[in-house]
Order: sequence, then C-alpha cells, then structure tokens
Amino acid sequence: MSDDLFSKLFELFDQPGPINWKLAAEVARHLSGDTEPVEPWAAEEFRELARLAEYRIEQVAPFRVVPAPDVLPLDARGWAERNLETYGSLVEPFASSVTSEGPAAPFMAQLAPAIIGLQVGSLVGSLSTWVVASFDAGLPQEHPGPISIVVPNIHPLAQGGDVDDRELRLWIVANEVAFRAVSQLPWIHDHVHQLSTAFAEAVRIDPTLLGGLMTAGSDPADIERAIEEAGGLENLIGGEEAEAPRLELEAFLGAITGCARLLARRAIGELAPGFDTISALRDGAREATEAAPTIGVGSVPPEATRLGDDFNQEVERRYGDDALETLWSDPTRMPSAAELRDPTAWAARVLLDGWS
Repeated sequence: MSDDLFSKLFELFDQPGPINWKLAAEVARHLSGDTEPVEPWAAEEFRELARLAEYRIEQVAPFRVVPAPDVLPLDARGWAERNLETYGSLVEPFASSVTSEGPAAPFMAQLAPAIIGLQVGSLVGSLSTWVVASFDAGLPQEHPGPISIVVPNIHPLAQGGDVDDRELRLWIVANEVAFRAVSQLPWIHDHVHQLSTAFAEAVRIDPTLLGGLMTAGSDPADIERAIEEAGGLENLIGGEEAEAPRLELEAFLGAITGCARLLARRAIGELAPGFDTISALRDGAREATEAAPTIGVGSVPPEATRLGDDFNQEVERRYGDDALETLWSDPTRMPSAAELRDPTAWAARVLLDGWS
C-alpha cells in the first residue's frame, strides 16, 4: 500500500463528529453530476407561486404556515450541496449500527463516521437526480431554510401525460409549501428521531463485508465499486428485527406526506384541475424506478403517501372539520403502520384513549 493511499485513508477516517461530512460532500457531488444552467426567469416565477401557495394553504391548514425566507431554483448539484447537512439528523442514529466485538471494535468505531457520511452523501446525491423539491423525498429537514426547486428535474416529471407547464409548477410549489408546514410542527422532528433511533437500534451492519472500504481510498467512485463488490448497501444490513421499526417510520412519514398532499390539493385544486393527474404521473414514475438501497432512512414510497392521504381524509370525514387539528396536535395520535391501512382500528385506539 502506497504512502499516498495511507494518507488518503487517514484523511478519510480522521474527521471529527459522528458523521464524516467531507466524505458525504464528495459522494453527493459525485452522484449529483455536473453543474447545469438554470433559466434566470425561474426565480421570480417560483417566488410568485410560493407566496400564492402559502396564502392559500394557510386558509385550509389546521396549523400555521411559516413563509419560506426565499425560493431558490437550483440544479441537482446545487440542491445536493445546499441540502446535504439538513438530512444528517435522519441518518446519524445509524452510527450505532456499525458495531463489532473483540479486537475489531476500535476499528469499527473509527469506521462508523465514514459509513454514515457515505450514507448521507449517497442519500442526498441520489435524491438530487430526481426530486423536484424536498416533498418529493418525504423526509423532514431539520433546518429547511429557503425552498429549493430542482429545475432540471421538472421536465421528466411530466413525461407520459398532457400537463400544463404552469399548473405543474404550481403543483410542485404547493406540495412543497404544504410539506414544510406539516414538517415544521414543533414535535415532528423529535418523533422522527425517536422512530429513526428505534429503527437504527434494530439494524446491524455486518463488519465482515466492509473490508473493501479499507482500501477504497477517498475517491467516491472507488468507494462505490467497493460497496458493489460487497453486494450493495442493502447487503451490509443484517437483522430481520429491523423490519417492524422500519415500517413504523415509513408509516409516520407517509402520514406527513399524505397530509401535505391533502392540504395542497385542497388549496390549489381549483387552480390546478390536473392535480390528481400530476400526482398519479409522479407516483407511477417513481414506482417504475427501483429505489436506491440505503443504510437506514430512504425516500418515502409513493404507496405510503397515498395511504397517508387516504387516512387523513378518512379522519376528517368521520370526525369533522377539526379532526386534522386534533390528529396533528400530538405524536400519540399518529397511526401505526397497521392503522394507516385501517382507520377504524386507529379510531378505536384513540377513542379508547379518551378522544372525542
């Protein structure tokens, strides 16, 4: 092994904190691709649509809508760079999954920040290649900042259907505003963290499959090849006991994205009569594309969003106009994975708990 490779390995592992952000940034840049030009007119139009969506969603949401400080039209690389650290809290609990006993334990402890940095970079980099905004991934950001729209990803979203361009852009912005409104409820991030931690505690990464990473250096392409040789990220994960907490986390995120879709539809439905057509096109395109494997948290499946949308509508239909406000007032009101598919079972539990 050359001195240069030793120095690369030292630089790779010698990063402070539970997440190796240097590696995360390199992987995200590698996956997001080259810089692309963004039309200058996009900024003003998206700002105008955002203010319209914020006003209309404020009228129908059961909670306050906090206006975004700005709206930024970006390319994939720009979105990845701006949003990289906002997803760190979702992945950080999985550092505890990189464990080992005996003589290998110190090395595995040193390797954990690199593995988590790799996951954050892979997650954000892969998302940047297809999301049009953060709602598309369905993962609440800890510090969302300005609304970020990935302009080059908009055109492929409409493929396969006859969609008006301005209606499509309004659909994007309204979904993003609604998603941010739900995601910024005071207790959301604590609850996501609790569910992520429960998932992480059930996940174990097999240290015997990580040997290739020791000699991969710090180049993202080399790391990617080493992971493929290990059988892919999904092959690094062990433990069937992780399935149940994964489903609970997915159900909660589906409830968030479903509520956001419900609010967006209600707010702009008359301005965007093709709302459900666009939603179906988006869901269909995502279901036809195999999701990138992840260690831990990944994007929310379209089915979870549809279930969340149906669940929120059913709660409101059964219990009146104020039901959504009550539902979203407390994490204990949230449906379990089974209840998301069975609102009657959810109602029985909540009613027995004293809600009327």
